[in-house]
Amino acid sequence: MISGYDHFVQLAESLQWDETTLDLSADREAWPKLGETERDQVLGLLAGFVIAETAVAGNLGNYQVAAAGRDEKSMEEAFRSQARDEARHARFFDLVTAEVAGIPGATAAQRRDHLRTFVADDLVDLFEGRLPATAERLVEDHGGLTDAVGLYHMVIEGVVLLAGQHAMLEALEGLSHKLPGVHKGMELVLRDERWHIGFGSRVIQNADIGADKANELLEWGESATKSWGNLITVEAIEIAMRQHRRRLKATGIKFWSDA
Repeated sequence: MISGYDHFVQLAESLQWDETTLDLSADREAWPKLGETERDQVLGLLAGFVIAETAVAGNLGNYQVAAAGRDEKSMEEAFRSQARDEARHARFFDLVTAEVAGIPGATAAQRRDHLRTFVADDLVDLFEGRLPATAERLVEDHGGLTDAVGLYHMVIEGVVLLAGQHAMLEALEGLSHKLPGVHKGMELVLRDERWHIGFGSRVIQNADIGADKANELLEWGESATKSWGNLITVEAIEIAMRQHRRRLKATGIKFWSDA
């Protein structure tokens, strides 16, 4: 019998993949042949993912600390499994920007500094400001874990990153010259994110939050999607928000508007 969050830990183990085994040779050949608008769209989204995945991977340690402080062993292990995934995602996106897009820099940090110019300040602030501040508070306030999961799993992963990932897949499918290695990697990232979001949803469900917090999560999601700027469409934001609301409702949450 699998108890607590052990199901997610076992699922994570079954979904492991190695970013270095992806064949990017065709992608390297195709990149210079893309139109300027095509490259700008893909590069903007890649830049957002590099910044986002590096930030989320670096902040999950405090979530593990909070879970350990609450004596939630299976939850702590699930956070640890997720951190491994996020670190791999960060390496994958950095690999693409270096080997396919040719972003300059001898290190991942140097390339990330260069990529900040391709995304809106709001996105950088979300991942390098608001998320770290929330994670830092968990060291002293383990009771803030539910709010932190709401921001990380339900809003950042369930709305912001998911919208960006679907936008990237749509952009890749419409390119004049295909990037098959990038496309394969994106599908694998998206597969990982599904269990991350499912895990976060379970944490929220078990916390039994009320209508006030549910509506706050909706507001957070709506404002956070705008951090992509013009890199994703209004339609993509609307789709992400519908999924966000449906996901929250699936946990048994009631909104004031449902009363």
